[in-house]
Amino acid sequence: MSLKKSIKEFAAYLGAKESLLDTNYKRVAEMIQLHWGYKEFYQYINKLLVVERDKGRQGFPLEALKEIYMLQEIHQKEFPNLKPLMSDGLAPSRARNNSTMLI
Repeated sequence: MSLKKSIKEFAAYLGAKESLLDTNYKRVAEMIQLHWGYKEFYQYINKLLVVERDKGRQGFPLEALKEIYMLQEIHQKEFPNLKPLMSDGLAPSRARNNSTMLI
């Protein structure tokens, strides 16, 4: 099932538009659905948004990033008792020096 069909607030955000994650990033959409409602959701989203320099990933287009941030916002509202994991397992100095936030 698509993100748009399974998360009603996300469907409202998209309106008549199709989700770029659903259409072009199916694996990402599946992983978001798998983690939806669990604290691990935040760790997964962080992995999507932080590009480690030695990984050689391109990143997402702006529209896909907007969808990811909206899903994160919806998740925080829907599951306020789940605290985002503050660390992705990297030492603070390594995370600061070897990664870039995609905004």
